[in-house]
Amino acid sequence: MKKILSVIILIAALTSCMVGPQYTRPTVETPKAWVDQNSYINIPDSIIHLKWFQIFRDSVLNNLIKEALANNYNLANAVLHIEQARATYGISQSDLLPTFGYSGSVGLNNKSSNAFNVLATASWEIDFWGKLRHSKKASYAELLASEEGRKTISTTLISDVATYYFQLRDLDNRLAIAKRTVESRTEYFNLVNERFKGGDVAELDMLQADQQLSLAVATVSSVKRQLSSTERSLNVLLGQTPGSIPRGLENVNQTGMPVIPAGLPSSLLDQRPDVKQAEYLLQSETERIGVAQAMRLPNINLTGFLGLASTDLSSLVSDASFVTNAAAGIMGPFFAFGANKRRVEIQQEQAMIAANNYASVYISAIGEVENALVSVQTYGDEYQARSHQAASASKALMLSQERYKNGYTDYLEVLVAESSMFDSELQASSTRAQQLSAYIYLYRALGGGW
Repeated sequence: MKKILSVIILIAALTSCMVGPQYTRPTVETPKAWVDQNSYINIPDSIIHLKWFQIFRDSVLNNLIKEALANNYNLANAVLHIEQARATYGISQSDLLPTFGYSGSVGLNNKSSNAFNVLATASWEIDFWGKLRHSKKASYAELLASEEGRKTISTTLISDVATYYFQLRDLDNRLAIAKRTVESRTEYFNLVNERFKGGDVAELDMLQADQQLSLAVATVSSVKRQLSSTERSLNVLLGQTPGSIPRGLENVNQTGMPVIPAGLPSSLLDQRPDVKQAEYLLQSETERIGVAQAMRLPNINLTGFLGLASTDLSSLVSDASFVTNAAAGIMGPFFAFGANKRRVEIQQEQAMIAANNYASVYISAIGEVENALVSVQTYGDEYQARSHQAASASKALMLSQERYKNGYTDYLEVLVAESSMFDSELQASSTRAQQLSAYIYLYRALGGGW
């Protein structure tokens, strides 16, 4: 009973003597609602249970994302960093416990001074001021931070793969538009050229038709170059050497995108992995203030050994050779010209830097969500307008070509209509890719369930 009571008293004493601040989450200004609210979001809900494979209906894209998660080297390194942090945390745990070892020695000089010993040793630093416990908590916070860092990389990786994929499908569509335009302009150039040779039209009409054809041919080459670059970027994300990327749905057929609930701004504190990572790093730096403060105080160590020692090897293993020893020691700084105090001040400032970084990351996250909400709304509206513009431009071109063929207008009208249709089709294709990417950007900004 006395031993149990002594242990309880010792634990209470150790806890009560612990120095250093106790971590509490700092207060950050949290908006009550988003500034830009629109029909694409559902404010009261949360995206925490909405997974990426519920957003994408394209099985090819989903397979590319899975391949990236399995093979990306940056993500693999993030996993290794987690293992390193876990090992560091394990070391900090073991520091709280006694260490056991062994030693043996043989000293041969003469019969009167020979020495033989085999000993088991033990040592234990009593964590009276909480230095080791603060270090353990700091290591654990760093472990959690590394896990959130992996989530951040996963979030970025998935969104980048999806964004590049939509860009790839946009470029595929732009290439098809350009090739179709080359065919159309080639046919029309041949028509105008025959009329020029027959003296029915001016040379200017032929030159303008030739110019428009060359522009379309140049666009084909430009888009092909962009296609190659985009595929190489995807290859890197997939952790593979350069090669062709499989295609699934065209962007125009990427339908059924779900409503993405934005939740409340305060939910980012618990959803965004980069915000959580910043807080864990702040917690770690706060715990290390306690470590620095404890280093200014004395260390208490218990040491001991037991084993066999003798001046004669033949009598080493005997009752008379059995030896034990136990000792307690105290050691601490006395005067270091302010170095120990400065160490505490440095760590306090380091914690302040981490606190500022935490607030900065959170404010940036709020801004990213606001931008994403605007992008989802405006790109949706813009795509509808671009699609309507392209349809009208196509009809206008058809009418202008008929009027020109029948001699009711000059070639300038056809030239303007043809250029307008080509540009509007390319812009509509690009806007559709940007609209799809805006969904991904919003989901990433909200820190959803990747």
